[in-house]
Amino acid sequence: MDFLSFCRNVNFVLLGFRFLCVKDWSRSLSNNLVEFSKTLTYYDDLSQIYQSVQSVPLHGDSLVNDIANDFEVLLKSKLKAVMDLVTEAEKVYMNYTYDEDLDVGYLNSKTVFSYEEQESTVLHFNGSTDPADETVKEMAEFNDVIELVQDKKFMKTPVNYNYSTVHVPTNVYDRSPNILNGAYWTRMLDDKFKENNERFKSLRWQYFCSSDGFFRVYPGLKWPRDNDKTGTDTYDCRVRSWYLQAATCPKHVLILLDTSGSMKGSRMVIARSTVKAILNTLDDDDYFNILRFSDTIEYVDPCFEGSMMQATEMNKRHLQELIDVNITARKGAYFKHAFDTAFNLLKFMEYKRQSRLCNKAILLITDGVPEHYDLVFKYHTKNFTDIQTRVFTFLIGREVDDDREVRWMACANKGYYSHISTLADVQENVQNYIKVMSRPMVIKRFHNKIWTSIYLDHMSHLDKNEGLQFMTSVAIPVFDTKNETFNDGNLLGVMGTDVPVASLQELVPVHKLGANGFAFLINHNGYVLMHPDYTPFRYPSAKQSVLNPYYNNIDLNDVTQTSRQFKDVRKRILTENNNFGSAVVELRRFYDNMRRMSKRNYHIFYRKVIGTDFSIGIALPATSMRKTPVAGFVPSLLDDCLNETNIEIAPWLYCSDLDPKLTGKERIRALLEIKKRNPENCKQKLLDYLTDDAQNLKNANLNQKWSQSTSFRKRCRKVNRKVVAEHFARQNITLLFIGTRNGLTRYMSVNDSFVPHFIQNNTDTLNADYYKRAVEAIEDKVDKKPRYTFTFSVDLDEEFNVNTSVVTASAPIYEKEYKLGYVPFVYAVVGLQMEYKKFEEIFMSSTQSVLSMKTPCDNDSYCSCKDQKGNCYLVDNHGYVVASKFPDYQVGLFFGDIPEENSVMNVLVDRGVFTRDEFTDYQALCERDSDDDADSSAPNLLNPIKAFLSGMLWTITEFLLFMSEFSFKSFWFSFGTSHSANALTKAECESLPYDTFGPMEKVAYSQACPSQIGEEDAKTYDPCHKTFKLYKVNYTRLPFHGEISGIFTDESRVNEGMERAPVIRSCTKPFTVTWVKDTNLLLIVTSRLCNDPSDLVDFELAHRKKNYSTQQMCQTRERREIYINYTSNCRFDRYDNETKTCGVAKQVISTKVLLISFLLSCIHIFVHCVL
Repeated sequence: MDFLSFCRNVNFVLLGFRFLCVKDWSRSLSNNLVEFSKTLTYYDDLSQIYQSVQSVPLHGDSLVNDIANDFEVLLKSKLKAVMDLVTEAEKVYMNYTYDEDLDVGYLNSKTVFSYEEQESTVLHFNGSTDPADETVKEMAEFNDVIELVQDKKFMKTPVNYNYSTVHVPTNVYDRSPNILNGAYWTRMLDDKFKENNERFKSLRWQYFCSSDGFFRVYPGLKWPRDNDKTGTDTYDCRVRSWYLQAATCPKHVLILLDTSGSMKGSRMVIARSTVKAILNTLDDDDYFNILRFSDTIEYVDPCFEGSMMQATEMNKRHLQELIDVNITARKGAYFKHAFDTAFNLLKFMEYKRQSRLCNKAILLITDGVPEHYDLVFKYHTKNFTDIQTRVFTFLIGREVDDDREVRWMACANKGYYSHISTLADVQENVQNYIKVMSRPMVIKRFHNKIWTSIYLDHMSHLDKNEGLQFMTSVAIPVFDTKNETFNDGNLLGVMGTDVPVASLQELVPVHKLGANGFAFLINHNGYVLMHPDYTPFRYPSAKQSVLNPYYNNIDLNDVTQTSRQFKDVRKRILTENNNFGSAVVELRRFYDNMRRMSKRNYHIFYRKVIGTDFSIGIALPATSMRKTPVAGFVPSLLDDCLNETNIEIAPWLYCSDLDPKLTGKERIRALLEIKKRNPENCKQKLLDYLTDDAQNLKNANLNQKWSQSTSFRKRCRKVNRKVVAEHFARQNITLLFIGTRNGLTRYMSVNDSFVPHFIQNNTDTLNADYYKRAVEAIEDKVDKKPRYTFTFSVDLDEEFNVNTSVVTASAPIYEKEYKLGYVPFVYAVVGLQMEYKKFEEIFMSSTQSVLSMKTPCDNDSYCSCKDQKGNCYLVDNHGYVVASKFPDYQVGLFFGDIPEENSVMNVLVDRGVFTRDEFTDYQALCERDSDDDADSSAPNLLNPIKAFLSGMLWTITEFLLFMSEFSFKSFWFSFGTSHSANALTKAECESLPYDTFGPMEKVAYSQACPSQIGEEDAKTYDPCHKTFKLYKVNYTRLPFHGEISGIFTDESRVNEGMERAPVIRSCTKPFTVTWVKDTNLLLIVTSRLCNDPSDLVDFELAHRKKNYSTQQMCQTRERREIYINYTSNCRFDRYDNETKTCGVAKQVISTKVLLISFLLSCIHIFVHCVL
């Protein structure tokens, strides 16, 4: 037979396959797979039992109202507790007299010891002659000691409910008069702390942050160290979001940075640090911009030229990076032009928004002002009669002598003047402007009640397995209400408490939302606090988890593959004053680690949470729009069946004091104990639903049926493990299971000595992939697509092994009614896991021959999937191979990633058999390009003289400054931070004597060498956007038959001795795709005799970074502003009757310092002349 005839014959046979053989194969495969799965799971019996439970409509508006009401009860109790503390604190301070000479002790959370720590420390160092060991021993013996006991409310953090403790930042002297007085009068809050703790059982941490920096927290605790390498404490409560938002109303801040020639060197280093510290005092509700000026004025960020940007983490971080790379000192400074531009910009923003701006301020950072600019300010303030914008001035540098003009600018414009000599002065001096901005609020006694965006607990930030994890806080400012200081506007601090997001999630009735339904919570900016697709942590490797730096500014649009309809819903939630709203929108979502996608219509219901800045929403698919009534509570039945070994319950809040960390049998035992001891703490309806499930499963008598045992008399009884093992071995299955809508899982496995890994990972039934995919099987009917029963899959996260891997089959138990407009309601999902060999056996036996009719291929060897001339695949509805002739390297792959079938998949996508959707991951992280250390050292190699002189200059400078101040700490602080501005290399950081550093030096090191702290092999990641594509079958295009052009290597003439080498000939590769009915599987048969030589098509499943041009990035950041609601609950645009000082007194400069300044100037001139 010549090649052409052979090829035609092959095509003829395959065409026969398409219409006759393959169709019959898929029918046989469907019958065998479905029958096998139904028989072993007793699917029909379970369906029959549940049909007696009739569902009723679920009203989404009522459900979202119930959730919002529960949220309001919880959050109002938190607000009440904080307000009571504020009232108590203001009352205590009103009767307190400041004592400059006060010398008292207080419980310092950094130095406090527990009794166990004291005893073990003293025993450990007993007998040691090392002076350092003796010092540690003395600290343990003489420091304050309190009892610290692990508490489950704080995730087992050791605490003491009798006392609060005080934390003082590293850069604040903990024995200064302000700290001692503050610690002394706030100790009187302990009684109110305890009272609140008794009244409001849901309270966690209660705390007060003083404007002087100390932080009193209840219950008392020992403060955690920042990390193992540095042990440095960098916590300062005054830069936490809850403090910043409560301490002032929303601010509009313009920063003017002097970049004239006199700002070179250390002054620019300090100026940059000052700008960054100011940015760290801004929060989500603030707006800002930075202008640099010398002989010209420029916006540091070109994206917001002529406007202001919201103080999001992305904007602040971007500006901090620009400050490092885009700022150089040159030429002279034109102050008039700078101030005119700043005032005019603020006026333009008011005109643009058609409203007055909140708390306007201009912050000038300079090393001196050469003349008096009173005409500028007279013009913009109507001769100082209408001051609406404060001016704050920061004078930079040690050797600055004349500060009169800089001070006058601040005092004349209701601002504050600060002199920053060294980097160590930055943090405290920047805090001065926050105190001033709070004055009108204090004078008018406006207690600004704020709710923060989501943030990570400080302890969880240090160790993601500790602490209360993600939370929001409610905070209220505390005022000095004494009559004699009324016009001073003295802010004492901020009082607050935490609300763990987990405590809000526990209030959501997950069982009512159903599979694929979800709840979301956003704040007034549209930022997410709660959403199932919110993923602040990413895991680029098994050893590394990375927190997205923008995690507290993730927008609702960023977690949802939104349609225009959903964007409109989001806008309505944020801008409309209506308390309630609803809509029907189409949403695309991904799951299974972003490898599968779904597209369905959701009913969205949303409502404001009264008394807060939050809005709650629920999204319900069609299958969640019904519910079942409760049959009744039978305690003994629930107790009996929960005590069985093969029962698990979901990690839901069945009872209020059920420890969320408990799993497995410990969780069940704890639930039963609480139900018995404190039934009032349990959610009776949820337990009723759980009992109904237990009753239905009892009626099904699953233990007997699944084990194929005939010896059962009672239905809740342990099974005969030997009988089970024999039955499972005969059928080649490893697991049978059922998960219910109400969180109950019953299973049977080969080995009862441990809970199967699959069950452990899927106790949260409604969020389990097997459950959601099974529900999706009948959801498709809503979209006019065929409904099927069984969903088959392999674990894509595990490496496939033909001997050990399993295939999971799952099927929904649902209400079977076929009325017009009927929406299916799912009661449970039943399933099994079979050995892959069993699945392959069914696959191959069902595709060996034609069962029902004669075809041209009856007697041909090509009528079997085992034949070498063809390839057969079972592919799931998302394009992943579940079975093939070569499973070792094909099962689990995307069908298009099999090289010989790449062109076939391309045709299936082009012809619509598979639909393709592009997704964008807006919460992605991208690995940062590694810095080239050689870059920083190259200039030194090119100019060794310059490197030597620069080194000498630095050494002499630091030595002289050291001699002038007699401050070793200041020396090292200046050392570390001045180097940080010049990007120390890894080698330079490693050469520093870190082990000899004190606390302040370690802070400097952490700033100079941030990349050196932590795991040495950890990579660095930055937020980015990644795009990828996902696929899903379109059943309406099946069956499908096609062919592609290819080539064939003809060796027939070589074998016959007629040719010396094989001949490459053209051919066509036929293929056919059919649906294996009642399953999610496709049977794909292709020819192996013809291959496509063209390049492989990339189906773009891999996540790729989305690159934006500068213009696109600007447009993205500017577009974010459109949706923000600018209204604020407080506005102060006039600053009358303020009497408090506008700046610190100028220090007298010693002759020694003047001499040193002269010598430094000479050295600088010499170096520049030489170089």
